[in-house]
Amino acid sequence: MRAGRNTTVGYPVAEGFGLLRTMCTVVVSLAGCTTYHARPLPPSDAIGTRPEQDLGAIEIPASEIEHPLLRPLVVRVEDGLTPDEAALLAVAANPELRAARAARGVAAAQLVAAGILPNPVLSASEDVPVSDTTGAVTGVSLGAALDILGFLTRGAEKEAGRRGVESVDLGLAWQEWQVAQSARIETYYAMLLDRAVRLARSQEQQMSQSVSTLEDAVSRQLATRVELGAAEVAYRTTVDARLTLELQRDTAAVSLARMLGVDRTALPELQDVGIPFDTDSADTGGAGLPTLDALVAGLGARRLDLQGLRTGYLSQEARVRAAVLRQFPQIGIGVNRIRDTGNLLTLGPAVTMSFPLFDRNQGEIAVTRATRDVLRAEYDARVIGARATIEALLLQVTVTRQRLANLRAGVAAQERTVELYNRALQSGNADVLTYYNARSDLMNRRLEAVAALRDLVGLAIALETESGVHFVGTIP
Repeated sequence: MRAGRNTTVGYPVAEGFGLLRTMCTVVVSLAGCTTYHARPLPPSDAIGTRPEQDLGAIEIPASEIEHPLLRPLVVRVEDGLTPDEAALLAVAANPELRAARAARGVAAAQLVAAGILPNPVLSASEDVPVSDTTGAVTGVSLGAALDILGFLTRGAEKEAGRRGVESVDLGLAWQEWQVAQSARIETYYAMLLDRAVRLARSQEQQMSQSVSTLEDAVSRQLATRVELGAAEVAYRTTVDARLTLELQRDTAAVSLARMLGVDRTALPELQDVGIPFDTDSADTGGAGLPTLDALVAGLGARRLDLQGLRTGYLSQEARVRAAVLRQFPQIGIGVNRIRDTGNLLTLGPAVTMSFPLFDRNQGEIAVTRATRDVLRAEYDARVIGARATIEALLLQVTVTRQRLANLRAGVAAQERTVELYNRALQSGNADVLTYYNARSDLMNRRLEAVAALRDLVGLAIALETESGVHFVGTIP
């Protein structure tokens, strides 16, 4: 009696678990397609060290950059780094841009996920007779089903993913444009500050010679200590100005090196090029400032951030459409094959459907629509802000150019004044304090003119950045 029970119950159990083991083996073999590989961060004690980066190795990639707003340029740093070369090198080597390009992989992965169809659902069950006295067999049920709703929303989700990648690409291109323009500004700043340092050093050398000459004259009683004191005060003022300018120049160089991803000691010499926005520059094209209407016309086609926002809005439109489609009941169709405990085999279709009594996907629809409204408002605000910024920059460029012209006229007038005081001093018709004050004032006016030129460069490049219009050789 005990042996018969074991035979009757044990056989169906072994048969049933064999089917489950087979299904598990198949599922595991299909799922094991990707393996895990660890990518640990650098050790903590390595923080603060910077790997050496050769700018020469970046020259070829920089010259091959394809960008809707950046001109191709063959980069050669051995003859000095120009602002345009610095712009392309920054796009190729900037650490923040490298991180942004890595983030693009997230959007690309989302596009891949949007195109994947839902997996079919396999089901299996077994009914094992226990304490059987009728000779029943193990009942087996096999089923396969597929969710139809995933097919209905796939088109909208793929479009949302594709638009999302386009939006990310445009946003990255806009970020590259801004980094390139910032590198140009810092290069111009460092170059102009180096000019100012040379002016200060020349003045310092002249004042140092004057002090030495007066010290010798005082020792021979050919000059007074008042004259020597005035020369020493003027000399110390010039030294202080030179130290301040060197600090500003080195700070600009550090900022430029950071954009290029190198240490300041690895930064090549800067090439002293003409200022295309300067009235006295040989690179001047002779044209006047563009009008506001000319800069605003076609702004949406040139501003990559506006294009990115528009594409992002279209991506969100597709997400709204997909959310609306998902409000319909989830329908699964499939087929079942059943063997009951009486050894009767059946085969037939199966349909499953969710009943949308409470959840009609109204939550996702509301969120996607609200997000779409936010993107539209952001786009409208960005357009209005871009026009206002361009208008303000035009006004500032106009006024700064007028200031620069006025300062240069003042420098010329002060040079004539210094020469007159020098002649008067030699003939005994002027005091030494007035002469040295005039020389100090001349130095200050020259430095103010360089500072105004620096302001003009920054404003003009900012106007170019905001409008997407190149001004090289067009602003007199």
